[in-house]
Amino acid sequence: MLRRIQKYRISSVHTSAAYKIPLGNQFIFLKFYGHKYPRLNYEVRKFVRHIGLRQPIEYCSPIKRKVFEEEILQHWKVNGYNVPSIIDSPLPELLGFPILTTKFIDGMTLRELIREDDIDPKEKEKKLGSLFCEVSNRHQRALLNNDNKLFHIDSNTRNIIFAQEAIYHVDFEMGRQWESALACASREVLKLLVSIAEEVQPSFKNTMFEIFKDCYRIKEVYQFVNKGIVKRPFQRIHRLRDMKKKRKNPEKITLYDVANYLC
Repeated sequence: MLRRIQKYRISSVHTSAAYKIPLGNQFIFLKFYGHKYPRLNYEVRKFVRHIGLRQPIEYCSPIKRKVFEEEILQHWKVNGYNVPSIIDSPLPELLGFPILTTKFIDGMTLRELIREDDIDPKEKEKKLGSLFCEVSNRHQRALLNNDNKLFHIDSNTRNIIFAQEAIYHVDFEMGRQWESALACASREVLKLLVSIAEEVQPSFKNTMFEIFKDCYRIKEVYQFVNKGIVKRPFQRIHRLRDMKKKRKNPEKITLYDVANYLC
Protein backbone atom coordinates (compact mmCIF):
# COMPACT_ATOMS: atom_id res chain seq x y z
CA MET A 1 0.00 0.00 0.00
CA LEU A 2 2.80 2.45 0.85
CA ARG A 3 4.36 1.77 -2.55
CA ARG A 4 1.01 2.45 -4.22
CA ILE A 5 0.61 5.87 -2.59
CA GLN A 6 4.28 6.85 -2.91
CA LYS A 7 3.51 9.09 -5.91
CA TYR A 8 1.30 11.23 -3.65
CA ARG A 9 4.01 11.86 -1.08
CA ILE A 10 4.70 15.51 -0.22
CA SER A 11 8.31 16.54 0.12
CA SER A 12 8.94 17.45 3.74
CA VAL A 13 11.79 18.28 6.09
CA HIS A 14 10.11 16.19 8.78
CA THR A 15 10.74 12.54 9.55
CA SER A 16 7.00 11.82 9.44
CA ALA A 17 5.91 10.97 5.90
CA ALA A 18 3.12 13.14 4.46
CA TYR A 19 0.81 12.37 1.55
CA LYS A 20 -1.78 14.35 -0.44
CA ILE A 21 -4.16 11.68 -1.73
CA PRO A 22 -7.13 12.26 -4.08
CA LEU A 23 -10.46 11.00 -2.78
CA GLY A 24 -13.48 11.68 -4.96
CA ASN A 25 -13.57 15.41 -5.73
CA GLN A 26 -11.26 16.39 -2.87
CA PHE A 27 -7.90 15.56 -1.32
CA ILE A 28 -7.05 14.06 2.02
CA PHE A 29 -3.87 14.55 4.00
CA LEU A 30 -2.25 11.43 5.41
CA LYS A 31 0.54 11.62 7.96
CA PHE A 32 2.58 8.53 8.72
CA TYR A 33 4.42 8.91 12.05
CA GLY A 34 7.93 7.52 11.95
CA HIS A 35 10.98 7.49 14.17
CA LYS A 36 12.91 10.72 14.66
CA TYR A 37 16.39 11.25 13.32
CA PRO A 38 19.16 11.18 14.32
CA ARG A 39 17.89 7.85 15.58
CA LEU A 40 20.39 7.55 18.47
CA ASN A 41 19.25 10.84 19.99
CA TYR A 42 15.63 9.79 19.59
CA GLU A 43 16.21 6.44 21.32
CA VAL A 44 18.14 8.08 24.16
CA ARG A 45 15.29 10.55 24.70
CA LYS A 46 12.76 7.72 24.77
CA PHE A 47 14.84 5.83 27.33
CA VAL A 48 15.20 8.91 29.52
CA ARG A 49 11.45 9.38 29.39
CA HIS A 50 10.92 5.71 30.25
CA ILE A 51 12.88 6.08 33.51
CA GLY A 52 10.73 9.01 34.57
CA LEU A 53 12.35 12.19 33.21
CA ARG A 54 9.96 14.40 31.23
CA GLN A 55 10.62 14.80 27.53
CA PRO A 56 8.91 16.83 24.77
CA ILE A 57 6.11 15.00 22.98
CA GLU A 58 8.13 14.96 19.73
CA TYR A 59 10.48 12.42 21.34
CA CYS A 60 7.71 10.02 22.29
CA SER A 61 6.74 6.93 20.32
CA PRO A 62 4.86 7.34 17.01
CA ILE A 63 1.62 6.16 18.63
CA LYS A 64 1.85 8.68 21.47
CA ARG A 65 2.65 11.51 19.03
CA LYS A 66 -0.40 10.56 16.96
CA VAL A 67 -2.68 10.51 20.02
CA PHE A 68 -1.32 13.86 21.20
CA GLU A 69 -1.81 15.55 17.82
CA GLU A 70 -5.37 14.23 17.51
CA GLU A 71 -6.14 15.55 20.98
CA ILE A 72 -4.81 19.02 20.15
CA LEU A 73 -6.64 19.16 16.81
CA GLN A 74 -9.93 18.23 18.48
CA HIS A 75 -9.35 20.74 21.26
CA TRP A 76 -8.73 23.58 18.80
CA LYS A 77 -11.73 22.57 16.71
CA VAL A 78 -14.06 22.49 19.74
CA ASN A 79 -12.85 25.95 20.75
CA GLY A 80 -13.59 27.40 17.31
CA TYR A 81 -10.12 27.63 15.77
CA ASN A 82 -9.19 26.69 12.22
CA VAL A 83 -7.36 23.38 12.00
CA PRO A 84 -7.74 20.42 9.62
CA SER A 85 -10.70 18.16 10.38
CA ILE A 86 -9.85 14.58 11.36
CA ILE A 87 -11.52 12.00 9.12
CA ASP A 88 -11.66 8.22 9.05
CA SER A 89 -8.90 6.67 6.98
CA PRO A 90 -10.11 5.45 3.57
CA LEU A 91 -7.20 2.97 3.49
CA PRO A 92 -8.13 0.03 5.76
CA GLU A 93 -4.85 -1.69 4.87
CA LEU A 94 -3.04 0.90 7.00
CA LEU A 95 -5.29 0.87 10.07
CA GLY A 96 -2.67 -0.90 12.16
CA PHE A 97 -0.11 1.84 11.65
CA PRO A 98 0.31 5.19 13.45
CA ILE A 99 -1.43 7.35 10.85
CA LEU A 100 -3.39 10.57 11.06
CA THR A 101 -5.87 11.36 8.29
CA THR A 102 -7.36 14.84 7.87
CA LYS A 103 -8.92 16.97 5.20
CA PHE A 104 -6.31 18.65 3.03
CA ILE A 105 -6.15 22.43 3.48
CA ASP A 106 -5.72 23.99 0.06
CA GLY A 107 -4.18 27.43 0.39
CA MET A 108 -0.99 29.46 0.55
CA THR A 109 1.49 28.82 3.32
CA LEU A 110 2.98 31.73 5.19
CA ARG A 111 6.33 30.91 3.59
CA GLU A 112 4.82 31.11 0.10
CA LEU A 113 3.15 34.41 0.98
CA ILE A 114 6.43 35.93 2.13
CA ARG A 115 8.42 34.64 -0.85
CA GLU A 116 5.88 35.51 -3.56
CA ASP A 117 7.22 38.58 -5.39
CA ASP A 118 3.92 39.27 -7.19
CA ILE A 119 2.03 39.96 -3.98
CA ASP A 120 1.88 43.63 -3.03
CA PRO A 121 3.94 44.40 0.12
CA LYS A 122 0.89 46.09 1.67
CA GLU A 123 -1.11 42.91 1.19
CA LYS A 124 1.64 40.95 2.92
CA GLU A 125 1.60 43.40 5.82
CA LYS A 126 -2.18 43.08 6.06
CA LYS A 127 -2.05 39.27 6.19
CA LEU A 128 0.77 39.31 8.72
CA GLY A 129 -1.30 41.66 10.85
CA SER A 130 -4.30 39.33 10.68
CA LEU A 131 -2.09 36.41 11.72
CA PHE A 132 -0.54 38.29 14.63
CA CYS A 133 -3.97 39.45 15.82
CA GLU A 134 -5.24 35.86 15.69
CA VAL A 135 -2.25 34.72 17.76
CA SER A 136 -2.78 37.54 20.27
CA ASN A 137 -6.51 36.88 20.71
CA ARG A 138 -5.96 33.14 21.08
CA HIS A 139 -3.17 33.65 23.60
CA GLN A 140 -5.27 36.02 25.68
CA ARG A 141 -8.02 33.41 25.89
CA ALA A 142 -5.57 30.60 26.65
CA LEU A 143 -3.81 32.57 29.38
CA LEU A 144 -7.11 33.60 30.93
CA ASN A 145 -8.19 29.95 31.13
CA ASN A 146 -4.71 28.57 31.82
CA ASP A 147 -5.15 26.35 28.76
CA ASN A 148 -1.76 25.14 27.50
CA LYS A 149 -3.37 23.22 24.62
CA LEU A 150 -4.30 26.33 22.64
CA PHE A 151 -0.75 27.03 21.51
CA HIS A 152 1.01 26.10 18.29
CA ILE A 153 4.50 25.23 19.51
CA ASP A 154 5.78 24.38 16.01
CA SER A 155 4.45 27.63 14.58
CA ASN A 156 6.78 28.03 11.59
CA THR A 157 6.07 29.47 8.16
CA ARG A 158 5.34 26.03 6.66
CA ASN A 159 2.69 25.21 9.27
CA ILE A 160 0.44 28.26 8.82
CA ILE A 161 -1.88 28.39 5.82
CA PHE A 162 -4.02 31.21 4.44
CA ALA A 163 -7.10 29.60 2.89
CA GLN A 164 -10.60 30.87 2.12
CA GLU A 165 -10.09 34.14 4.00
CA ALA A 166 -9.10 32.17 7.09
CA ILE A 167 -5.87 31.24 8.86
CA TYR A 168 -5.25 27.55 9.47
CA HIS A 169 -2.65 26.04 11.76
CA VAL A 170 -1.31 22.57 10.96
CA ASP A 171 1.19 20.12 12.46
CA PHE A 172 0.88 19.83 16.24
CA GLU A 173 3.52 17.18 16.84
CA MET A 174 5.45 19.28 19.35
CA GLY A 175 4.64 20.13 22.95
CA ARG A 176 5.58 20.09 26.59
CA GLN A 177 2.44 19.09 28.44
CA TRP A 178 3.84 20.05 31.82
CA GLU A 179 4.64 23.68 30.95
CA SER A 180 2.52 26.64 31.97
CA ALA A 181 0.37 28.51 29.49
CA LEU A 182 2.76 31.47 29.76
CA ALA A 183 5.76 29.31 28.85
CA CYS A 184 3.86 27.87 25.87
CA ALA A 185 2.88 31.36 24.69
CA SER A 186 6.53 32.38 24.81
CA ARG A 187 7.57 29.33 22.80
CA GLU A 188 5.01 30.01 20.07
CA VAL A 189 5.94 33.69 19.80
CA LEU A 190 9.66 32.95 19.54
CA LYS A 191 9.22 30.12 17.04
CA LEU A 192 6.91 32.20 14.88
CA LEU A 193 9.01 35.35 14.82
CA VAL A 194 12.33 33.60 14.22
CA SER A 195 10.76 31.55 11.41
CA ILE A 196 9.30 34.63 9.71
CA ALA A 197 12.48 36.67 10.18
CA GLU A 198 14.46 33.95 8.43
CA GLU A 199 12.20 34.26 5.37
CA VAL A 200 11.63 37.99 4.92
CA GLN A 201 14.00 40.42 3.26
CA PRO A 202 16.38 42.14 5.73
CA SER A 203 14.79 45.51 4.93
CA PHE A 204 11.38 44.16 6.02
CA LYS A 205 12.39 42.75 9.40
CA ASN A 206 11.84 45.96 11.36
CA THR A 207 8.42 46.37 9.76
CA MET A 208 7.49 42.80 10.62
CA PHE A 209 8.40 43.25 14.28
CA GLU A 210 6.54 46.56 14.46
CA ILE A 211 3.40 44.94 13.04
CA PHE A 212 3.70 42.21 15.65
CA LYS A 213 4.06 44.68 18.53
CA ASP A 214 1.05 46.65 17.28
CA CYS A 215 -1.09 43.50 17.33
CA TYR A 216 0.33 41.55 20.25
CA ARG A 217 0.13 43.48 23.52
CA ILE A 218 0.35 40.85 26.24
CA LYS A 219 2.94 42.31 28.60
CA GLU A 220 3.32 39.14 30.63
CA VAL A 221 4.52 37.26 27.54
CA TYR A 222 7.04 39.97 26.64
CA GLN A 223 8.38 39.86 30.18
CA PHE A 224 8.60 36.08 30.11
CA VAL A 225 10.44 36.17 26.77
CA ASN A 226 12.91 38.75 28.06
CA LYS A 227 13.55 36.84 31.29
CA GLY A 228 13.99 33.55 29.46
CA ILE A 229 16.60 34.98 27.09
CA VAL A 230 18.59 37.83 28.61
CA LYS A 231 18.20 36.84 32.26
CA ARG A 232 18.67 33.08 32.06
CA PRO A 233 21.68 31.54 33.86
CA PHE A 234 25.06 31.16 32.14
CA GLN A 235 24.64 34.30 30.04
CA ARG A 236 28.29 34.33 29.01
CA ILE A 237 27.97 30.91 27.39
CA HIS A 238 24.69 31.76 25.64
CA ARG A 239 26.04 35.05 24.29
CA LEU A 240 29.21 33.36 23.08
CA ARG A 241 27.10 30.85 21.14
CA ASP A 242 25.07 33.73 19.77
CA MET A 243 28.22 35.47 18.56
CA LYS A 244 29.43 32.31 16.82
CA LYS A 245 26.12 32.02 14.97
CA LYS A 246 26.42 35.64 13.87
CA ARG A 247 29.96 35.11 12.61
CA LYS A 248 28.79 32.23 10.43
CA ASN A 249 25.78 34.14 9.15
CA PRO A 250 25.52 37.88 9.94
CA GLU A 251 21.89 37.89 8.74
CA LYS A 252 20.79 35.12 11.07
CA ILE A 253 18.07 36.05 13.56
CA THR A 254 18.73 34.68 17.03
CA LEU A 255 16.73 34.71 20.24
CA TYR A 256 18.72 37.73 21.41
CA ASP A 257 17.67 39.61 18.27
CA VAL A 258 14.02 38.83 18.98
CA ALA A 259 14.38 39.96 22.58
CA ASN A 260 15.98 43.22 21.45
CA TYR A 261 13.17 43.88 18.97
CA LEU A 262 10.38 43.08 21.43
CA CYS A 263 11.73 44.22 24.77
